[in-house]
Amino acid sequence: HMEIRACNKGSACTPADFEGNELTFVKDVVYEGNHPAMPKDPNYPYRGMYAGGQGGSIKWFEFEYELPQGIYGDHVMLQWKYITANSCSPPGYSEYFSNKPFLPSSYWTPGLSECIPPYPNSGQRSSVWPEIFFNCAEVKILPSAPVVPTPHGRSYPANKSEFVRVNQVGYLRFATKVGVIVDSSTSPIGWQIQNHSGSVVLSGVTTVYGDDAASGDHVHKADFTALNELGAYRLVAEGIGSSFEFNIATSLYPDLPHEAMNYFYFHRMGEDILAEHLIDGRYARTALHPGDSSVPPYNGWCESCANFDLKGSWADAGDFGIYTVNHAISAWTLLNLNEMFPEAFQDGSLNIPESGNGFADVLDEVDYGSRFVRGMLPSDGGLASHKAHNHAWSAFSITIEGENAAQNSRSAMGPSTPATYAVARVNGQLARMWYAQGHDSHADVLWSAAVDAWNRAYGTNQVYSASVASPGSAVGGGDYSDGQIGDDLYAAACEMYLTALAIGDSGMQTYKDAMRGSIFFTKIDQWDWATVTGAGTLSLFAVANDLTSEDKIAIETNIVSFANSIKDSIDSEGYPSNLDFQEFGGKYPWGSNSFIMNRAIALAYAYEVTGDVMYQDYILRTLDYVMGVNAMHISYVTGYGDKSETDTHDRWAWTVGQGSFWPRGWLSGGPNNELINDYATPPGVTAAKSYAGPGTAPHAWGSKENTVNWNAPLAWVAWYVENKIVPNFEGCDGNCASKPTLKPTTKSTTKQSTKPTLNPTTKPTFKPTTKPTSKPVSTGGSPCCADRNAGYQACMRSDWCNMSSTNCGNCNGYYITVPLEITGCCKWWSGGDCSNVVHSSNPGCHYRKSDCEGSCGGTWSPL
Repeated sequence: HMEIRACNKGSACTPADFEGNELTFVKDVVYEGNHPAMPKDPNYPYRGMYAGGQGGSIKWFEFEYELPQGIYGDHVMLQWKYITANSCSPPGYSEYFSNKPFLPSSYWTPGLSECIPPYPNSGQRSSVWPEIFFNCAEVKILPSAPVVPTPHGRSYPANKSEFVRVNQVGYLRFATKVGVIVDSSTSPIGWQIQNHSGSVVLSGVTTVYGDDAASGDHVHKADFTALNELGAYRLVAEGIGSSFEFNIATSLYPDLPHEAMNYFYFHRMGEDILAEHLIDGRYARTALHPGDSSVPPYNGWCESCANFDLKGSWADAGDFGIYTVNHAISAWTLLNLNEMFPEAFQDGSLNIPESGNGFADVLDEVDYGSRFVRGMLPSDGGLASHKAHNHAWSAFSITIEGENAAQNSRSAMGPSTPATYAVARVNGQLARMWYAQGHDSHADVLWSAAVDAWNRAYGTNQVYSASVASPGSAVGGGDYSDGQIGDDLYAAACEMYLTALAIGDSGMQTYKDAMRGSIFFTKIDQWDWATVTGAGTLSLFAVANDLTSEDKIAIETNIVSFANSIKDSIDSEGYPSNLDFQEFGGKYPWGSNSFIMNRAIALAYAYEVTGDVMYQDYILRTLDYVMGVNAMHISYVTGYGDKSETDTHDRWAWTVGQGSFWPRGWLSGGPNNELINDYATPPGVTAAKSYAGPGTAPHAWGSKENTVNWNAPLAWVAWYVENKIVPNFEGCDGNCASKPTLKPTTKSTTKQSTKPTLNPTTKPTFKPTTKPTSKPVSTGGSPCCADRNAGYQACMRSDWCNMSSTNCGNCNGYYITVPLEITGCCKWWSGGDCSNVVHSSNPGCHYRKSDCEGSCGGTWSPL
């Protein structure tokens, strides 16, 4: 590391004069290379930590330091010390690096003895003294003075403009930061970043994107990624005006995970909703539809059936219907988060009635909302009811009593094969998770329902028809018609196989054969309630299984390929929407924001496969779109941003607040010109502007509805950002550690938390040093992807990384035959041999001559 001290006696300074006048380290400016900026050490504030490690390739550094008070004059001597760590580790190194897992392991050499201060001024090294290099410079330092004019020029006028668009919440310090400016100019426009006092801290000119087909806007892009000082700022365009104020912060959405999840408790039906469990207690109420414990079938089907027990559900959207297929994708999304990251939404984190029972709150919440699903199976052994709702749409402002009085005209509508597979999916996944918790009696009920549903559905192909056993198309409830059944079978088979394998069920091979025989096996593309291939495949990545390595490689390859297409969409659009406008036929689909959030989940999976922080950066850019960098210049998440959505199509929220206040953390549907059948979403405009204005919630179900399958991916992504991305992008002032991603040992895992380059490109300019989560697997002489920093002794655990030299390079590995035989060592001293060298102390240098004499700068000594 580097230390700088000062003395204002010029050439008369003695070593003792420098002590006590240490300069305080402020930041690593990252002069050369794309390494993570080294954070300050709060325990040793005068240290500037070097990146690269012993023998690293980075040779030039630029740090910013703060002078001690009272040090100025015409003859100030600055003393520079470079304190090495190759013979011993200075105090605090172990704590510093262990608390910052985003830093590559090669940046220091653990296992050395600790250095013992004070060190001799000669720089002499020993087993307890680090080798030290010195230099001095005599400089002139002026006393403190008023702030001089900014080097960026005079500040542009900063009147607010709707044409300058940023993430209205803000940006993490080391994320990509690109604002959009709407202007017809075909020449670059000057821009500035101004702080709260109007001073210019950064400036540049825009890149002209041109005409954006999705919005019809002619747009420019202003890249201010270099801004990484904490604070409040505005983007100001010359001659146009200012954006809303935004923050550069260590965390952006700390409350959003809970707020997004509280949506589900808010929408519980069948029990009283208590103020003590709501984030906003004004929405407390007595139970909606407690009579759902006995819902009759609609006339025309299941005439001999007993009434359906559907008590225990979430209201699907702004109405009070319950829909099997839409619930299934919502439940899967929330459960998948917890299966992928078991620390997500643990017991007590959500303050729901079940909190404190020892089980994850997210599991309890989904379990409550999914009670009705197994009740959708009719007593006659037929296919499951597709949906249940009132025979007519409810008024938009309601009373609880009035809505419950409609129970007499509320029915379970006709059946479908996709709904029956949905029953199998939901209950199969829930059963697996409850078995894992040791709650076998409840899991047995769920598994029995899943097996029953699978057996009813398999071999059938009945599509829901609103003309059979319902009051009519979209009367009293949406239809959620689904004409493709193969993907439903595949997703159900995945969940059934995984659970049967986990519990040793005799039917496992049946489900596995159905899954592997599907044309959708290992595939992934856009998923939603109607297209569920991606859900099945992602479960196969997240949950332990016995698939072949070839199957696992195919899954990982398809995940990365899909994520790359999403990344390319963001790069190609005028606004950072991750929807490929042309892929969707020049339309924005109903619930476009849910498509966008689901795609953010795919980017998260790509990071978990590759360890490449580029994918996490693109998640943040996706949220830039959602939080204001869009054609509507609005944050689509209620309560987030100066111009955020104020009212969504929700009956109870509107009844209580009438648009004057609204729950925070709800995602609105988003622009939709695929199907406009309401009174408020504007027709005849471009796709990205097919969105209703403020105060239109009662008549804007086409673009401003809220639903369970839109808030579920919002909760997934919000949790992931705060718990997995923030630490990687050095949130928490660099003092938080990324929680480990817990993965089953039978599934490949390769990742390393690292901070992104300050100027990410469409292809990452550096790759994190990936590390397996457990001891690597030796192949006994087979070529594979090996980690230099583990001495090339075994393959990485990721099947995807091991598949080819190209993939291996993306994982920052070396495609060679392992284990590599030890044939020598690397020396940085004269004389002697390798007899006392511990190769594991610096494996990145001691195993290959080319490493030693290349980036390590040593001399190779054969054994």
